[in-house]
Amino acid sequence: MKFGVDMGIINTMDNEITSAKELLRGTGISLLDAARFVRNILDSKPAGSSEPDILFCSKVVESGRRHVRSAEMKFSDGFEIYLKSKAHLRPDSLRDIRYLGKRLIKFNPEIAKRNFSEISRSDCEEWLNETFATPPQFNKGRSFLHAIFEFALKREWLSSNPVKLIEKRRVIEREIKPLTLSEARRLMGCAESFGGQNCMAAAAILLYAGIRPREVRRLKWRDIDIAENSITVRSACSKTGGARQVEICPALKVFLGGGHPPEISVCPPDWPRRWKRIRDGAGFGNAWVQDVLRHTYASYHAKRFRDLPRLQSDMGHRDLSLLRSRYVNMRGISSSDAFAFFEGN
Repeated sequence: MKFGVDMGIINTMDNEITSAKELLRGTGISLLDAARFVRNILDSKPAGSSEPDILFCSKVVESGRRHVRSAEMKFSDGFEIYLKSKAHLRPDSLRDIRYLGKRLIKFNPEIAKRNFSEISRSDCEEWLNETFATPPQFNKGRSFLHAIFEFALKREWLSSNPVKLIEKRRVIEREIKPLTLSEARRLMGCAESFGGQNCMAAAAILLYAGIRPREVRRLKWRDIDIAENSITVRSACSKTGGARQVEICPALKVFLGGGHPPEISVCPPDWPRRWKRIRDGAGFGNAWVQDVLRHTYASYHAKRFRDLPRLQSDMGHRDLSLLRSRYVNMRGISSSDAFAFFEGN
């Protein structure tokens, strides 16, 4: 009886050896090599660990496999995977990401072939300096790189995010002078002359509601409720992802008209070209300052209502600090000017 049990064990061992050899066939690794490999792994197991040997070996092998895989992920390939993961974003947001990535690669061709695991903090800082000339541009590029390296970190293409160690550049906000009442009227006059009702509506929303240009381009007429004196910036249209309502002041209401199909965009076709023509016609030309209309709205609003929390909500800011430091400039605006701006007098 004992002899039979021993033969059974021997038969089992023979079967296991045969199966092991079959698994190793064609690898160039002998059964003895495999045993030594496992022994080396187990020699690194912490003393006193109760973890089963097979589980410990599996973890070590998987860790090594991930390391080898991560060492082979090039920046250009990872960037394309990152882009695909952002396919749910709005087209213009996706366009911004693609632009930043392509710009970095254009100015620093070597980045495309570098593996994520090989890229250091100094590499990233050098590439950012080569690509982006001003502090705001540098910070925007840094945010992009930080995001893509966080994406890579989650996929274990590298062990740490080198961009975290790069400080943002200090941005000195320049003072942007709001439009005067006569400049605002001249601008709206050109909108009427060059574009008609739709151009007037889009330009007036930019000026008298302080809504961001991209948000205005996403507005449809169903978002404008003249009876309730409100414009709804839906979360899908908002830069910050949060919905908000902006009051329609009397000056704005004049330019909105009525009877518009609800699903039609507020901005007419080819709006960027028409908008430039309106600005040029009003005499601004190359002197036009980006975001000057949001600055104008904020400055007149602060003077007229003296209610920064309300202004913060209207403009879609998460906090008041940016509003105070950048947008509000009431110098030279009288109370009567502010009243006339919103009332249309």
